[in-house]
Amino acid sequence: MNGNARIGRRAACAGMIAAGGSVFLVGGAAAARPRPGKIVAAGPARKTADFYDAAGKFQEQAAKEAYFDLMRAAGYPISENVRKNLAATDFALGRFTEVGLGCVVWVSDPKGNYASLEVFLLPNQIIPEHWHVALPEEGVTAKMESWIVRWGSTFTYGEGEPTAKLGVTIPESEAKYLTVKHETPLRLGEVTGIKKPGEKHWQQAGPEGAIITEVSTFHTGKAVRFTNPNVKF
Repeated sequence: MNGNARIGRRAACAGMIAAGGSVFLVGGAAAARPRPGKIVAAGPARKTADFYDAAGKFQEQAAKEAYFDLMRAAGYPISENVRKNLAATDFALGRFTEVGLGCVVWVSDPKGNYASLEVFLLPNQIIPEHWHVALPEEGVTAKMESWIVRWGSTFTYGEGEPTAKLGVTIPESEAKYLTVKHETPLRLGEVTGIKKPGEKHWQQAGPEGAIITEVSTFHTGKAVRFTNPNVKF
């Protein structure tokens, strides 16, 4: 995901994964959190192989456990709703520690044309470059979205003047699929978003990982397009 014009700290707050028309509510009390910028170990160190079986099949439950460790490190409340509805994907790339996503959808309402979800990223994990198209036959507009960092940090990238020195190290396996490089770094409480419908964007978590709330117009996974043709989502 990307960003250009930083909105700053203010009260207003898929989207790679959307649950069309369903509503999930947050539960659990707030917990003490580390100071902004403090790097906390998010559970035991893991290798890519830890998330795949002997046949190379992605083990979603192992990925979820890694995200739960991230939540514990952040002091994030793991409610029954979060535990039940957390989804995880490696985008069928087989490189989960480099490219992956954890997500809980709070609300996705096609009639009201709005959605909100929580994004979880392990340290330095990438959401691959993508954009959102309209589906007029289904009444779906090209998605607009914004993100606020709840814990950790992330580097967002979108269209615009390429940033001369990026704040991240891009894995060689992903480099040729990342075509937009206008960087907006986000730390705790900072907000940005895409500037226009159809804008290509991606993001990469900082060294401590990231927990991000996304607020957007309604979205369906059928309307996502990826630069990397090998992505399955």
